[in-house]
Amino acid sequence: MFDVFTDEIEVLIKEGMANLYWFKGDLHKAWLTSKVEPHLVNEIKNLRSAEGKQLTKREQMDSLYERIRNLDYNRRLEISRNFARILIEQESFVPQDRGHQIQRAQLAALRLRELRDRQSKQQEAKQARVIPRTETYEEKRQKLQERFLDIHNLNPQQKGYALEKLFADLMVASDIPVEKPFNNLGEQIDGAIKYEGRYYLIELKWTADQTDPKQLRDFYVKLIGKPDGRGIFLSMSGFTDGAVRTLPHGKEINMMLLDGLHLSNVLFGHYTFKQLLDHAIKTISLKGEIYCPHALGNP
Repeated sequence: MFDVFTDEIEVLIKEGMANLYWFKGDLHKAWLTSKVEPHLVNEIKNLRSAEGKQLTKREQMDSLYERIRNLDYNRRLEISRNFARILIEQESFVPQDRGHQIQRAQLAALRLRELRDRQSKQQEAKQARVIPRTETYEEKRQKLQERFLDIHNLNPQQKGYALEKLFADLMVASDIPVEKPFNNLGEQIDGAIKYEGRYYLIELKWTADQTDPKQLRDFYVKLIGKPDGRGIFLSMSGFTDGAVRTLPHGKEINMMLLDGLHLSNVLFGHYTFKQLLDHAIKTISLKGEIYCPHALGNP
């Protein structure tokens, strides 16, 4: 776990813990499990804003950290490590209410895992006195990851253009031949990649809404008009429940579906894009499922 706690890590812990739990009671139980003294928990539970309202979960996390800064260093370290461990080891991020912004906790957990791994690698490099001479894939990935985080703050139209550039640069870093976006007889194509001797047309979507059946059908039509047409549809917000079921199956499968969590896992270093493609192709070939699981393994 972390040996050095930065301001960024503290912010991620606050953001992650505040959004992981929908009910304040569950958040307070997590505090107690993480060795926060009961009297501090009760004190913060009873705090009120200037308007007399109970503090939000994020405000409560801020208040907690204001108080634990006065504790012994080892106690502060233990509590923060326990919070980080809760987020990093969380396997399922399921919203408990329509208004539950669980993806914020998910993103904080991914970032914490990446920072933990980076600290570990930096420590190993210091011990081995390794000095990188050229920019490695990991260094390129980290730069792409920073851009990915910045894109979240753009407006919807800017996100679409930024995603196209990010995806192309990720392919270059992954040693996958990539074609820039182009227009073909009135059809706008967001680019293409070549993998294991085959070309895959790319469709990229980053909107607030999930991709619906019509958008998938439109992409399907683009593909069937090409000899050996195959495609990858990356929808950052995922797909509606009925979207996948509307597509033909069996011999007519011609696309794979990826979402924002797939891309996040690549950019946060949990697997490479080539590994993701191999996993998706295997899932399609063995199970006939075009929307593959996020964790790599046997489909």
